[in-house]
Amino acid sequence: MAGFFDFNTIGRARDRFVEMSKFGMRWDDLMIKNSQAIGYIEGELRQRLGSSLTTDDLMKYSMAISDTTSKLRGKTLAFFQLDYLVKREKLKDLASNPEIEFVIDTISDDAIIYDKNSFFCIPADLKSNFVHMKGVKSDQIKLEYEDKVKELYYNAFDKIYHAWGFNDGQAAWRYFYQYLIEGFLAFEILYDDLHKPKNIIGFKELNPATITPVVRKDPAGKIYMEWIQRDEETGQFRTLADSQIIYMSYSNAFKTKRVSFVERMVRSFNLMRILEQSKVIWHVMYAPLRLKTEVPVGTKSLQKAKEDINEFVNAFKEDIFFDNESGELKVDGKPKMHFYKNYVVPVNAEGQKVNIEPFKYEGPNFEEDGILQYFFKKFKLDSKLPFSRWDYSEGGGAYTIGGDSVTREEIAYGKFIKRLRASFQELMMKPWYIQICMANDAIKNDYKFRNAMGIEYKNDNYFEEQQQQDILKKGVDAITALKGLKKDTPEDAIPTTWAIKRHLHLTEDDMQDIEATQKQAVKDAAAAAGGAPAAGGEAAGGAPGAAPAPGGEALPPTEEPGAAPEGAGEAAAMPPEGATETPA
Repeated sequence: MAGFFDFNTIGRARDRFVEMSKFGMRWDDLMIKNSQAIGYIEGELRQRLGSSLTTDDLMKYSMAISDTTSKLRGKTLAFFQLDYLVKREKLKDLASNPEIEFVIDTISDDAIIYDKNSFFCIPADLKSNFVHMKGVKSDQIKLEYEDKVKELYYNAFDKIYHAWGFNDGQAAWRYFYQYLIEGFLAFEILYDDLHKPKNIIGFKELNPATITPVVRKDPAGKIYMEWIQRDEETGQFRTLADSQIIYMSYSNAFKTKRVSFVERMVRSFNLMRILEQSKVIWHVMYAPLRLKTEVPVGTKSLQKAKEDINEFVNAFKEDIFFDNESGELKVDGKPKMHFYKNYVVPVNAEGQKVNIEPFKYEGPNFEEDGILQYFFKKFKLDSKLPFSRWDYSEGGGAYTIGGDSVTREEIAYGKFIKRLRASFQELMMKPWYIQICMANDAIKNDYKFRNAMGIEYKNDNYFEEQQQQDILKKGVDAITALKGLKKDTPEDAIPTTWAIKRHLHLTEDDMQDIEATQKQAVKDAAAAAGGAPAAGGEAAGGAPGAAPAPGGEALPPTEEPGAAPEGAGEAAAMPPEGATETPA
């Protein structure tokens, strides 16, 4: 089948995808080979598999790979979750309940936010630090190369975004929604050519329970990772390179038994639902009025006693009917209720009479909902949503922008959304990085470029921005106060540059950006001053720089003492041929 390779098939296509799988893997091979200790997950697997399966080096490398800082760190494999398929169906059924559906909808809406151009994320600014440019001394060559890399950086992002189809519809939102419920997402990366791939053209969703990673060794002895997929029809396995697979996992099964976000709400929701159903049953049982009627029959025969009882029942019987569609209530077929009714019962000489009293049922009182509210609160805690989102009487909480009115639970919820986004971003990051490396082979081993890559999610929560602005305002106030401190000399006691860096919490990159912006502004101002004609110049009919005389007649320009002759300034500004300009 197209896109799959058999274990025994070694060809240029498979070799190329294996080579692409090694992009960015600088030390993964040595980390696994040179590790001497038994990792946490490795130890768990050794106990389960036994010593007979741990003698093979590749098997030991496969068990150790999840403990190292590799691509599988912190991921769970659905392939080894024997009950995952059953659990996944139960989680889907559970997520169909309105309460849990509300939680998932809210989290998905806060995490995936589309702008007017149908983008839920954009590329982060790329820092121009590349390892493989250290030996290049020409600043001009560096700048030209950085511009090309940045152009490739942004163009590759647009290609991957459109290959996913995120610009059409709500595909990213649906994947995120599915990720919260099922806990796993797996995709095959589709290329334009299997032998000489140049572009990623699409993605194919896979069943995460059918694929698992394996460790291989190339002819040079270098370890790399592949994926095998089990064909449910034939029982055979198909091999795919790591550059063909995107695999996402919500949690680590060896650290927690939960596989998805929804699973954390199972217990509290079930307890809340049991109490809710009990309350409904209690009201249903107690809604009908049950009467116990005692009719004395004395020494009458059984037949005569039954006749008397039936006669009494018919005399006091009332047929109540409620129409769900019209909302009408009818008593004995009449649309009006009797607001007064007088019952007359006989009493004999011995004091025997008909006794009518309500039938009492001893049981718990569910009129109060305190217990139900307690478990509902537990469910809200497990959902991680701020309590204000559940306050329907206040419209789901106030929407605030300023940092002073934001509660701690909103801050904690914002951090939770960031963690979810960080794990979900692999959907874009891995194919994006591969697309760049296919176009520029020099980047594949540049760890600085890999670290500089990133995406910025669209956000409608301006709390962080407002908080940063508040910090900057207070920092400016502190700097202004420090500038008033003087030494015995007229100089400032505290340098302004130090105060800015300290109280505005600026990083070295921020300081460099500010310095570069200032230099560029000076150059732009100098260029504008040298190229623009002065007032009353050529436009007024006089020489450039000539001042208009009274009455509109231009006067010849005056020369400053020691000024350079005309044209000398331009000649001095132009560097000699072959010279390089040194930035200030």
